[in-house]
Amino acid sequence: MSKIIRLEDAETRKALGGTLKVMFTSADTKNLRFSVGYFEPKEGLNAHIHPESEEVYYVLKGKGKVYLGEDLKETPIEPNMGLYVPPGMVHGVVNTGRGRLLIAFFVTPGKEPTKEYKK
Repeated sequence: MSKIIRLEDAETRKALGGTLKVMFTSADTKNLRFSVGYFEPKEGLNAHIHPESEEVYYVLKGKGKVYLGEDLKETPIEPNMGLYVPPGMVHGVVNTGRGRLLIAFFVTPGKEPTKEYKK
């Protein structure tokens, strides 16, 4: 069954230090979760792990840094950049710009719970 949703109608969730608009969950799709993250300056997602899920980030607006791996290596991000995170890899993001950072997140399988990473 198909589904169409407007961003303003999506559920808003606070998660891991950021604000997410949840567009589609495993209740809507077979294997995918899709959300859009909104991060004000210095805000982001705390480092976390999806033990079995893959994730793709696509930066829509703003500037920031992603943190990857157990050493939390920093990589700058900006609009029109994509990032693939394999299952089990520690990752997080922070807005380093002056304006809002918007990122689209695609996670599959979408049922996988997230575990916050504590170093």
